[in-house]
Amino acid sequence: MRPLRVLVTGSSRGIGRESALEFARRGARVVIHGRDVSHVERCRELFRSEGLDAHSVVGDISDPRDAARIVEEAVAALGGLDVLVNNAGMAMRGRFDATVPEVWAKVVGTNTMGTAYVTSAALPHIRESVGSIVFVSSLVGLWGFPLLSAYSASKMALNGLVQCLRTELHGSGVHLGILYVGITENDEDKRILAADGSPLSLVPRSKTMRQRDVARAVCSMVHRRRASRVLTFG
Repeated sequence: MRPLRVLVTGSSRGIGRESALEFARRGARVVIHGRDVSHVERCRELFRSEGLDAHSVVGDISDPRDAARIVEEAVAALGGLDVLVNNAGMAMRGRFDATVPEVWAKVVGTNTMGTAYVTSAALPHIRESVGSIVFVSSLVGLWGFPLLSAYSASKMALNGLVQCLRTELHGSGVHLGILYVGITENDEDKRILAADGSPLSLVPRSKTMRQRDVARAVCSMVHRRRASRVLTFG
């Protein structure tokens, strides 16, 4: 059987990195992606340290031309595409009445628009392979939490996108899955946006899910072709 050909956006770190590694460990051919060249190269070194190979592409999914190029390079490297994992995202924290327009633009531009751009570019290839598209969302994509207005709104928008795609792609065989992830461990150097747009460090939490457990859930969603799943600590 031919190995799965997988593109994971935002996979130079965090959940995306662990998801890409998990697919590779299971025999898939993987393309890793990130906006920062140094983070992408660090991720490739991690793959090499485990004896795994991965192609890589650098780009910003919030730019529609960049999003299309990312998919084009992945398809060229892999000879097609079976799985797209829409993981790339941007988080924020702050009161709604203090959140500046630039934060809304960055968060929605990445989490909602960027995801749509990549999905649109990848869809012809996924239809051809009768493959899978997985959207990594959050519990705040189901319920609004205080101090997360832009992030929550951007993730809730993915529900509508997935529902529309399911209707439009009915009968095509394409699998669409959405994963609602609870509080998960972060890389030590991860930063999110404060309400004023400045970088904000995250306070470590004592009870969080492991990144690798989320990654395994992503792989399981593809292999079992599940429509949705909610992940919480416990």
